[in-house]
Amino acid sequence: MEDKGCKVKKTKRHVMIFLTGGKYCSVCRRSFNEICDLLDLISEGKAYPGTLEAIREQAGRVLNMCQCGAGKEVAAKVIDYLTQYKKDFQVHIDNHVCADAECAKLVQAPCQAACPAGISIPNYIALVGMGRYTEALELIREDVPLPGSLGRICEHPCEKACRRAAVDKAISICALKRLAYDKCFANPAVPAASAKKLYSEKIAVVGGGPAGLAAAYFMARRGYEVTIFEAMPEPGGMLAYGIPSYRLPRKVLRDEIDRIRAMGVEIKVNTPINGENGIRELRQQGYASIFLGPGAWKGAIPLENPQGLKGVMDGITFLSTVNLKLNGIDNRVNATDQRDCDLPEVADLTGKKVIVVGGGNVAIDAVRVALRLGAREARIVYRRTREEMPALKEEIEDAEKEQVIFDFLTSPVKVWGENGRVTHLECLRNELSEPDSSGRRKPVPVENSNYKIDADLIVFATGQQPDLSFLAGTEQVQTDRNRIVVNPETMETTMPGVFAGGDAVTGPASAIKAMAAGKKAAAAMHAYLRGQEPSAGINYPVKRESIPPVHISAAQRSNTSQIDLHHLYQIEKKDTFEEIMLAVSEEAAQNEANRCLRCDLCIACGQCVDVCREQIGANALELGYVGNRDTGTNPQTDFHRPDDKCIGCGTCSVNCPTGAITLEDTGGYREMRMCGALMSRLPMVTCKNCGKPYATAKHIDFINEQTSVQEICPECARYAWSQNVFGQRIL
Repeated sequence: MEDKGCKVKKTKRHVMIFLTGGKYCSVCRRSFNEICDLLDLISEGKAYPGTLEAIREQAGRVLNMCQCGAGKEVAAKVIDYLTQYKKDFQVHIDNHVCADAECAKLVQAPCQAACPAGISIPNYIALVGMGRYTEALELIREDVPLPGSLGRICEHPCEKACRRAAVDKAISICALKRLAYDKCFANPAVPAASAKKLYSEKIAVVGGGPAGLAAAYFMARRGYEVTIFEAMPEPGGMLAYGIPSYRLPRKVLRDEIDRIRAMGVEIKVNTPINGENGIRELRQQGYASIFLGPGAWKGAIPLENPQGLKGVMDGITFLSTVNLKLNGIDNRVNATDQRDCDLPEVADLTGKKVIVVGGGNVAIDAVRVALRLGAREARIVYRRTREEMPALKEEIEDAEKEQVIFDFLTSPVKVWGENGRVTHLECLRNELSEPDSSGRRKPVPVENSNYKIDADLIVFATGQQPDLSFLAGTEQVQTDRNRIVVNPETMETTMPGVFAGGDAVTGPASAIKAMAAGKKAAAAMHAYLRGQEPSAGINYPVKRESIPPVHISAAQRSNTSQIDLHHLYQIEKKDTFEEIMLAVSEEAAQNEANRCLRCDLCIACGQCVDVCREQIGANALELGYVGNRDTGTNPQTDFHRPDDKCIGCGTCSVNCPTGAITLEDTGGYREMRMCGALMSRLPMVTCKNCGKPYATAKHIDFINEQTSVQEICPECARYAWSQNVFGQRIL
């Protein structure tokens, strides 16, 4: 058996080859048929916890009782598959996910598969569209603890994977998440959840950033007593100190953290864990398991500053210093050079020229903050092109609205100054090279293209590193290249019972990835404390039961998006730290939810398109986003086409492997729907014998073009046939 492909399907295939041979005893027949039925349950997401043991039992029955001898080898192979590919079977049963996407009902929607935390996106979009915001928020909180924050700052990889983009524009998934939170946040009747203590073990979490908060949240949900040790005056990590409040209002972050506190999680601020108060001390205090999520707080300045010029700092120091000042906390945080962390100087940039070097989100945040602090000129210096900037596209566009200057294809080479202060940044122009083997063009310096840019402050947003000095004296926790080494399957470090995740493990990444790491580590910590092997399912999302889709029209499904981020941007607040983006309206959110293709139901296999075009010949479906199509390089999608072409035969519904296409006869009409969207509503004809409606008029006409048929239903036709052949009705 090869490693590629669904192991459940291959196991059944192996058994079916034996059964189709026809040479077996009654024991083999009964047991292997039962095994096939159990494998079908697994493939359909209907398996129960003891399904694998039931398969082993039936295989064992063949080994012990087989009379033909031929089935013993097959039974032994089935048991071998269950052992060798135990994780694959577990993921099918526990997560309702087929990792190889071969079990139709267990295929993930692309958005959920792309989400690092595995949020059940199609379901919460449907709930938001119905106005069921509390249920949507509860569903999101099954996978992440901070939906309100993520709804504002997430990098939304789900939207990049959205299949709707092949039609017109991806669903604004992140905006709908924010709306679900905002509607509940505005409703004081929605209480914070509490968690019941079920276990005696105490859990310590080092670091109150996204990873640490997620680990604490999911351990508390499981019933553990959790304490977070946070070095800063306030929890939140980079969400509190790196992201400006105009993007993430502190009241939102604090509300979500307070909800974690309400679950029984204790958060000790101004409590760094290092030295004598290190991991060993936590062990001695009775913490049974520890999660390390210290983040990446060390900024980097790639150019030397031999004169020690003031006005040169890294991006994280700049942003965290400003956020501390705005929060009324006079504290110096991780400054590369403490002289550059003078709060009054950084907090008031009136009339000054600021240069930010870098192209990521930290760079965009820093340059927009500089403008809000009064900078006369704020510019980005980036060595590549605008298209290659890793920052979010919408953040770049907002920076342009705020008159940020961009110097692309420009590399800094030296800082200049006088009287102890920076005055200029010397730069070199770049040009793009010929494409390399990957097709990417690299920036190449242009000789003698040096020039200087005036600057009163230069901020280098060119990288972050974890500060792992707190691990001194804890040699059991192995590090490599300034990262904490973990088992990627369980997030456990080289010190038993100590787990880690987030930026200190992966390097600087997104908040959603950090939360996903905390969630995964919590599952592994729970298994560790219960003396169990971590389930393979912790590496996969959970495909939850799909919420029935709302019945909508083809026009509603084909609508363009009403969400325009440009219209949500509040230009009048561009000079303040008030939230700059409005939430979407409920009307726009409902329209957006109706646009969702419900890929949790429709897996885009293309079978409906194929049977309609090739077997029936109606060619009623034009869905450019589905598979198995050969209609050109730019296939189109037309949700209105079935209204004209569909004959209502129902063949697409019969051949749909997931039940995404439904057929309903009601009120003399046949309605064909795909994921709730009406494809066609056709009048039906009634049987001339019994008077019951049985087929659409268009279907009858379509058949009559090829052969003549009597207008009687199948039941009456069978009765007439039996009368003609046998002289009586055959039941």
